Parts: sequence; structure tokens; C-alpha cells
Amino acid sequence: MMLCTKSTIASLFLVVFAGLHCASSFSSVRHGSHGQLMLSKSTTSPPSQTRTSSTVITHNSISTSTYATISNCWTPQDLTKNNEGFLPIPPNDYIKKYQSNPQLWPVEFFVIVFRHVKSPHQNGKTTTQILVRKSANGTSKYGVGTGVPVTRWMLSLQSPPRGYQVAKPEITFDASNFPEFSTGGEDSRSSWKYSKIDICKDAFHSDATTDEDDMNIFEDAQLQEYASNIRQQLQQDLSQRLQTDKEELSDWDFNVLSTVNSVIDNDNSVAAIQGSFRMSGLFGYTCYNTVDSTASNNQRFVNFDNAPSPTSLAKSTRIYTMFPQMPDPMPSPTSTPQELKEEILSRPRRMQEIGRDPHKDKYGRVYTHISTSNVSNTIHGVYITFDATDLLPGVEDVPPAYDLFGTRPIEREFVSVDDLKVTEEVEVGAALAKLKLLLESVIPRINLFQDSLLDS
Repeated sequence: MMLCTKSTIASLFLVVFAGLHCASSFSSVRHGSHGQLMLSKSTTSPPSQTRTSSTVITHNSISTSTYATISNCWTPQDLTKNNEGFLPIPPNDYIKKYQSNPQLWPVEFFVIVFRHVKSPHQNGKTTTQILVRKSANGTSKYGVGTGVPVTRWMLSLQSPPRGYQVAKPEITFDASNFPEFSTGGEDSRSSWKYSKIDICKDAFHSDATTDEDDMNIFEDAQLQEYASNIRQQLQQDLSQRLQTDKEELSDWDFNVLSTVNSVIDNDNSVAAIQGSFRMSGLFGYTCYNTVDSTASNNQRFVNFDNAPSPTSLAKSTRIYTMFPQMPDPMPSPTSTPQELKEEILSRPRRMQEIGRDPHKDKYGRVYTHISTSNVSNTIHGVYITFDATDLLPGVEDVPPAYDLFGTRPIEREFVSVDDLKVTEEVEVGAALAKLKLLLESVIPRINLFQDSLLDS
């Protein structure tokens, strides 16, 4: 069956999962059969467009701008496969290079939190809420998910951020490999290199730095054990999927699963899982002293005794490959933060002026989200969905988010999916049908889309 979206949808579900749109997705729960991974592929065919003032999807957020709304049909996509009516994908395409050398792929873990509560405004009707944060930069309304890369790209001239190290053996990738790199005209310039960096397996250990007292505030033996058990279950599930269903997987799907499986097999994947949960605040302490960065009591927002089992979390995990709309041309690595912000704000206008399709590249591959200049936004994302129903101390108790090695709480809130609505037309790109499957995966047994929004 092919799902066709309509050009208008009054839903801010796009706010919550804007960064989760995928070219391929893998579910660890098969319909009618638990304990096995299910492959669910999704893509988009060429859309028709109209111009209007609308809401624009960005990575993990949503913002308002003048953009193209579309009517869109969705069919499976292989990012290395040619699309009829478009230029053939060249042999030196960066996705093809990633596929031939899977160590080039960035891989990141995310934690998505939701809960079911009874709404006092709807006669006790149960509603589903998503844990979101307000936009940090004011250009979007909400953000969702706390993500920690296991492995990603960094400018070669930079030093790795805290908790990361340059991959060994060293892996580099030239900026000229990306199609948005300008090679001629007024923008002609020398290329630059990116180096692969990996999270340290002891990133949260006291002996990972000479400043032992500083690291002690991040060390959490219980959380590390929880993350380790999740990783072990993921290893088991992915290995089983690769062995039992190898013959029915396409080359693309098999490569995606194999790449993620290889990353999870590395011991440092535990640190990435632990870090994503630390950033989520789920297992943080309800009272936290921001002066000396210590817990003021021993009560966590979610107690490990009541938390979902690592097995159930592994079964809830989804893998999504994201293919972003990047800046064209790529900004110089010396660009200032203000210049990068201006690039994002002016991109819709510039794309319209030069006739660039905002929804797909010249090879017909559909963009999953709008990206900054961060080349690591072409990723395999591993999404752990966490059901926090009845696990928090009270309905009004909301865990804040944190930076990976930060102590300043970032305010968040639970927002009902019934309240996440806009009146404007929403520029959905490839997103609506993908979002439907994702939401059904994240919130099992909850039908978030009515028939009126989809044509079968």
C-alpha cells in the first residue's frame, strides 16, 4: 500500500519528531511476534508543490517560515539506488562511500520519552504526552530527544570535545566528497578534512580525567549497569535478525543493520547509551544543588527498581537513517555562529532563487530533515523509546534535560499530542507518512492519525 499525504495537516506531531524522519527504519517488535526485529522501510516519491507561509521542519524542531507545502506519496527508498527521472547517482557519491566502508557512518543513540495520563479536562480520558523542551535558539518551538553520538565527524583541525577521542586507526573524510561542496565559480576554494571521533568507553569514569573530583559528579554505577544491559540485549536482537533474516533483507537494509550492530559491539556504545539517558534527566535526582553540582537527596525522577527492563527497552528500539537537506554551498569551517544562523534563515529564499528543490537532491533522494552544516547529520540513529507512565514521583514532576557533561538543568515539559497543533499549513516534505509509522512505533496501540488525514 502507498500512503499519500494531503498538503494541509493541523498537527504539531511534526514538532516532536521532526528529527526522526527516516529513509529506513527497523522495529524490534514484529506484528504478532515479539523478540524479533521487524524491518519497515519508507521513502518518498517526487512531490508537487505550492507556495504558502507555513511551518518548516528542522532537525529535532519546528520553525515558521515561508516555504513550500506539498502533496506527497511515499514508497521505499534505497539511498544508493538510482531514481527514475533523475540523474544517476555517481560512483563517488558519499553515501556509496559510506556503504562501501561502514566505518564512515556516524551513529547516534537517542532517548524519546512519552507517557499516558488521564486528562482532567477530558472527563478522565487517557491522553498521550511527549516530553519536549523549548527551543534553545528561539527559531523553533519544541525539541525532542536527547542524543549522544557513538561515532561522528569533527573538523580535523579541532580537538575532540570532552569524553571523545580521535578514532584509532584514524579515519578522515574530505569535505569535497559532499555534493554541497563548491568546486567552481566565485565560491571555488580549497577543501578541508573531517576526522572521525568516538566516545570514550570510560567517558563517565573518575579516572577518565586528571580532575577526579569533577568527574565524580557524572559517574553513576547504576546507570552504567542499566545501559550495559540494554546494549547486551541490542547485541542479541540485532545478531539474531542478521542471521535469521539475511536472505530477505536488501543489500541496503543488511548494511544498515550490520553497521549499527558493529558499533554496538564496541564497548564504548555503553557510554553513549548511558550519556543519552543522563541527558534525558530520567534517572537524575529530583533535588539538585547547582552550586556544588551534587544531589540534595537520593530520590531519582525514575527509580531503577520501577524502570522498564533493559529487555523491553531494547525491544522498543528503532533504527532510522537520516538524509538531510544540507547548506549549498557548504559554509566555510571558519564561519561564525551568526553567519551559520543567517544561512539557515535565508536558505529557503536562496533555494527558491536558484531553483533548488527543497525536498530532494538532484538524484531524487528525499530529504528527511533540514540540517545545519554539521555533516554528521547524515546518520544511523538508534532511538530508544521510554514509556514513563506512572514512573515519575508526580504528574507535575518533570525531569529536566542536561548537556552531556553539563550540570545546568534545561527546562522541559510534557505536551499532549492533542494539544500539539497548529492552524497553518505544515510543510511536511517526506515526513507525514514516516511520522505516522514512527509514532505508531513509539506509542504502541495508539492511533495518532485519523483516516481523514491519509488516503490509502
